[in-house]
Amino acid sequence: MNFIDPATLQLVSRALDAGAMRHQAIAQNIANANVSGAQALRVQFEELMGNLPMEVASGQGFKAEDVPAPRLVSEAASHPIALDEEMAALSSNSLQYQALLKAMGRQLSILSVAVQEGRR
Repeated sequence: MNFIDPATLQLVSRALDAGAMRHQAIAQNIANANVSGAQALRVQFEELMGNLPMEVASGQGFKAEDVPAPRLVSEAASHPIALDEEMAALSSNSLQYQALLKAMGRQLSILSVAVQEGRR
């Protein structure tokens, strides 16, 4: 019996991976903000998911293998890295990562209560 759907677990896991990768990319961008010709790094995850978010929202099922792995890509050096934009992206990414962790923690705590109550 699966208390947490494997596909949902995979989706959250990949989203957390994307958040961690995005944090590293932003940190590298901040470090290279004053380097002439430096290319900004970006993480592709949401773009790779295609129609998966709409399918999930409509209640359609999906398989764990449908969830793409995040990818690190470099942007063309058409404009310099903007430090203020990177700091805003870092803040946004931190909030999203914390929200994912909090949601996963709630699911696991519900599972923990169920296991503990089953022992009584």
